[in-house]
Parts: sequence; structure tokens; C-alpha cells
Amino acid sequence: MKKTKPYFLFLYVVLTVFGISCSKEFEEHYNPSKRIDKNIVQILSEDPEFSEFVKLIDQLGLRKTLGEAAIYTCLAPKNEHVDAYFKAKGYASLSVVPEVELRQYVNSHFINGMYYKYDIEKKYKDAVSGLNPTKATYYTTRAEAALPAKSIRIFTPSFFAVQQEDYKTIYNATGEGFMVETAKISTTKYDIDASNGVIHVLESPLNIPLRTDLAVASDPQISIFNSWLEAHVTYTLGPKDEFGWVDTTLIKSYSLSRNLANESTLSTLFAPTNEAVMEYFTPYLPDLYNTIDSIPKLIKTEILRGVLLADTWYKSDITRNLPELRTTTYPQLVNMIAPTIVGSVLTSNGLIYKVNKFIEPPKLHSVEGGVYMKKRVYGQWNWMFERTDLESGLTDGLFYQHSDKTILLQPDEAWGFPLAEDMDVDARLIRQNQCRTGILNIDVRKDGGFRRRYYPTEFGYIYYENGKFTDYTGKTVSLMKTQPTWQRTNGAIFEIDGFLTPMNKLDLTRTVFALVEKDTQLSQFKDAINKAGLNGELNLTGFFTYTVLAPTNTALQAGGISVAAMNADQARAFVNKYIIPNRYVFSDGVFQGSVPDKGGSYLTVAGAWESFSVSNTAGKTVKPTTANNQGSNGVVHKINQIF
Repeated sequence: MKKTKPYFLFLYVVLTVFGISCSKEFEEHYNPSKRIDKNIVQILSEDPEFSEFVKLIDQLGLRKTLGEAAIYTCLAPKNEHVDAYFKAKGYASLSVVPEVELRQYVNSHFINGMYYKYDIEKKYKDAVSGLNPTKATYYTTRAEAALPAKSIRIFTPSFFAVQQEDYKTIYNATGEGFMVETAKISTTKYDIDASNGVIHVLESPLNIPLRTDLAVASDPQISIFNSWLEAHVTYTLGPKDEFGWVDTTLIKSYSLSRNLANESTLSTLFAPTNEAVMEYFTPYLPDLYNTIDSIPKLIKTEILRGVLLADTWYKSDITRNLPELRTTTYPQLVNMIAPTIVGSVLTSNGLIYKVNKFIEPPKLHSVEGGVYMKKRVYGQWNWMFERTDLESGLTDGLFYQHSDKTILLQPDEAWGFPLAEDMDVDARLIRQNQCRTGILNIDVRKDGGFRRRYYPTEFGYIYYENGKFTDYTGKTVSLMKTQPTWQRTNGAIFEIDGFLTPMNKLDLTRTVFALVEKDTQLSQFKDAINKAGLNGELNLTGFFTYTVLAPTNTALQAGGISVAAMNADQARAFVNKYIIPNRYVFSDGVFQGSVPDKGGSYLTVAGAWESFSVSNTAGKTVKPTTANNQGSNGVVHKINQIF
């Protein structure tokens, strides 16, 4: 007799145990009453404890539709539950309830598809990653032409075993067993089979949540947030029928990326309470005409975009998805959100969390926000921010990694005339560039505050000394206050009393070569540049920048240099020693260290102002006699020595 191999015996034992386990789980959650000869409505009609619900079905003419037209899971309410639900809504009797509400009530107790308890539990257990477990709790109710389907949540024992805190956060209560929202499914009357589906009996009234926009409007604790949402409502007419007639029913939607008025669009909102809104904005109200309504619409829109999240996220999902949670437009650090949740508002097409700490959108998190939040003082800048691209580059709207900036702006009292709105297109562009000349590409606070130096801007470098800023033309404006009027992590706003002149980076009349060419004391060095064939290169603008150490005619004569005797190669080698490419080097000492000249040899920059010097590898040092002549593509220093 042939012996059975050991691994076959092992496989048999494993399969037997697994089969018993599955069978046990199946029988725990699947125990239908065999009544497939009748449909759902017929079975409900036989039981007097559902007579009120059946009466509603017949009153609405839905007996045949709900009994034959589709497969459903019926969440059957008892008579007392029907009465209790509508009395809680303020209706004395069912006879006075509007038909649309009756239809919504009936439809909300019919889920599309057939789900036994076993199926509901298995659906949740099989969802094992990301948001899938949360999504597995959502089911879709029956819809009619004028009544869209609603989402409804069904919770299982497995859910409560691991996500009980999520249920407490949403419903402010604990759950157990199988529950539909806050209504418990009977432990004895469930999985009742029918020819077109299955019936589960409810042990308490099923509260039907409002749509998200209506739910927000129903909570007085978030009324300010609701007023901001309602400012983004739009209405459209319904579609045309086959005869060309337009359905005049107004369809509500939102001019945001998530349509909160659409039952099929699931969203999560982090709605700041009125208290949180006032706590954040109260310090700024004096500069916003003293009312919460005076907050600029752009800022309100930014706030709304920053608190809307696609899909539904339970609190454990928020915490689990560290370190970032992406909202509609902006990511937010979860550890900044989860601890601030103080409650929730029930809604059918999403989740609304009330938060007691205001979530800053990127613009308010940046130095840019000060212009909006001081609209009463910086009205002209605010006007330009909202209608031009003056604010470009000040805020990172995706990752909150804003570039360091310092804004030197003119309060309205220093703006003068004409006002921004009265300027023509050309004048407004000039003013915009003047304003951007005051946006420094540095956070001066990280540099120890304002000090004597040249500050980089989009339109050239600005010189600062003793409370005054000077542009390349020599025009000077004064710092009005030593302290910033707005501060954020990436910079601050300071006030000045006038406008600086923007450098045209494409101006061929002010290139470093043009500056050398115009200076009669540099005529021999100009000739050397021309002989070397470098005049065209030193006239390049845009991405090309140069620092030129230009020896005077006197320096060349003293050093015995004859440009006339040079050939082109010799002239090029000579000129290259005095040009530092791709860098502005001013005598302010901001840059110090080694840097290659145009020929590839290294120069050492040291000192500042009177002690500023440049040395070559041979140890020869030169100092400028006239420094920091700024051009459109670089800076020229005149020197009276040669290397």
C-alpha cells in the first residue's frame, strides 16, 4: 500500500481549518430567512410593525417600483421610528409632510444592491490600505429624477474594533454591532431574503444627514465660514428636454473645485468655528475697516480652498497620513489639523470637522498676506496685487516653502497720484515695476536687519545706508518706520516714502561694456576689449552678468601696458583677468572668497568698502578708486592698478 506523503496531510489539515473558519464567519453574518417567493414590499406588508412605512410607499406610488424594478437592500423602519423621525422634524402628522421629504425618507431606506451582513462585513475587511477602509463604509441610496442618490454609512463590528474613535468624533457617541449612521441593525431580524433583495430591520430611527452645504448652514458655530461659502454659490438652469423646453429648476453649485451641493461629490471640510475665525482676524480688523466682512474676497477664497479635501477622511485617516495632507489646492501638516478638531457636522456627501484653530492658506502664511490684511493702509498695493502680477513669486501655494523676501512698500499716504485704478495700461506697468524694485530677494531679518549693503531685486540692486535706499540712478527714498508692519517666516514688510527706479535688464545703453565705453578714463581698456572681440559678449543681457575690474588709462601706462602692441589673443588674455563672469560683486563685502575670472584663474575677494580688494594667484592686489557702477548686466569697478 502506497504511503501518503506528509505535505499532503499538512495541506489537508490547513484547508480543513481554513474551511471551518470561513464557514463559521459566514454563518455568523449570513443567516437569511428563506422567502424569495415575495419581493421586499410584499414581505414588509405582511408585518404590521412596518405598516406606516408601507403606507408611505403606497402613498407615493412606489410599490411596484420598489418591489420589481431593481435589487435593493432595505433598511426597514418600524412604525414608531417613522413617527419619531417626522415629529423630530416638527411635523404633527405624516399628512402634512411635503411629498419631496417623504420620497427622500423612503429612498434613504433603500440601498442600491443586495448586501447581507456578511457582505457588509467582508467589504470592510477586504479594504486594507489608504482610504479604502473608510470608503468601504459608504453606500449609495436609491435615486429618482428630482432626488439624487445620497451616501449613507454602514458600520460593522470590525470597524468598531479598530475605528471606534472615528465614530465618536463624527457622532459624539459609541457604536457597536452593525449600525447605519446612528441606527442599529437588529441582531435578530436581519438578512430577510426577498425576490429583489434583502431586508435588515432597524432598532432606532435612521437620521438622514443633510447635504454638505445645507449641513454647514445648519450649524450656528460655523456661520462665518458658511457666509464665505455662500458667496461662491452659482445657479444654473436645468437641461433641455427633447422638445427644447428648458427645465427652469435652479441647480446650485459652487465656484470652488469641490461642488458641495452635489450629492455624488464626496468631500471633507475643516470648518473653523466662529471663535477660531475671530481669534485669528481680530488683531487685523483695524486695518480692515473693523468688520469681519471687510476681509478681502481673495483671502476668503484662499481660506476655502485651503480647507476642502477630496474624498472622505475619518480622523484616523488624517492622523495616519503623516506628514502631509493635501487639501484641494494646498497641503497642510496633519499634526496642525488633527488636534484642532473639536466636533463635527453630519452630512451625507462628506465629512465636516469643526476646528478651533484657523488654518492659514499660503497667502496669509507668506509675507504677501500683509498687503491684503492691511487693505485700509495699503489699498493701492492691494489693488495692484488683485489685478496685476505684482505679487508674483511671493508665495509658494503648494508646499508653503516661500522664497525669502522683504517688501518695501508705499502706504497710501505716500503713493501719490494718479491712483492705480486711474492709470492707463502703460503707466500701470511702469508703476508695477517701480513697486517690484522695492521687493528685495532676501529676508533682511535673517541678515541682521538693514545694514549698509546692496540688496538684490528683480530690477537691479538697491543700496542702503542710514535709513535710506538709493537706486542705480542715485534716486533716494527713506525708510518710514524701523520696525516691520507685517512679519511671516519668509520675510517682512517695511514702509518707504517713495518709488525706486527699476533697472531695465535689457538696456543695451547701460551694459558693462557701455559703461566702460562712456568713461574717457577707460578708453584704453575699451580698446583692449574691442581688440579681444569681447565687446559683443559684454553687451549680452538677460541671463549674462559680469563684474568688471576696469583699469584706468593711468593704471595701464604705469604698468607699461600697450594695448596697441597687443594682438587679439594677447588682448583677450589680458582682459579676461579683469572680468568675473556670472556674478555681481559689489564692494559691500557680501561676497568674499575665491572666484574664477573669465580666463579660469582664481581671484580672491576680501574686505568691504574702503578695505575691499581683489587679489590674483600671484598675490597682486588691486583696489577700486570708483566702485559699484551698476549696469544692466553687471557692475564696473575702476581700478588704478593692474595685476
